[in-house]
Amino acid sequence: MINERVSREIVVLAFRAAKLTETVLMKAIQAYLNSRPEQPEHHGKLKLKELMQKDQGVTAMEIKSDAVKGFQRIAKKYNVDFAIAKDKTKRPPGYQVFFKGRDQDVISKAFNEFVQTQMKKAEREPFSQKLQNLKEKADILNKARAIKDKHRSMVKSL
Repeated sequence: MINERVSREIVVLAFRAAKLTETVLMKAIQAYLNSRPEQPEHHGKLKLKELMQKDQGVTAMEIKSDAVKGFQRIAKKYNVDFAIAKDKTKRPPGYQVFFKGRDQDVISKAFNEFVQTQMKKAEREPFSQKLQNLKEKADILNKARAIKDKHRSMVKSL
């Protein structure tokens, strides 16, 4: 009899504890969701559809296919929202870069830096050419050294 009563009380207590933890858990989850900061707005490369939905005018510029990666790096540096679309009508295919209209100042700054880096790359002598020049210089020095060594060995043998 006492055991039955104790067992009933334990069951009731366990049931209340389960309800209590459920409500406490719900409150804790709700408090966490309320305290969590909102997701920051995404900047950088977007899809063209997403860029158009941002309710600002979109401007476009044409860019070569070999310069796309370099431009993406600089655009991300300046937090510019952009979308890239491949123009398949041309041979070789080119790329169109679309921007939000309100980012004109940042876009011009990013493009200036991009153009400067592209000009530096164009002015630079290719590494293979540098290597070839250094090989030629090394061959000339080695030939001069070989002649000098032959001359020394002749002098010693006399």
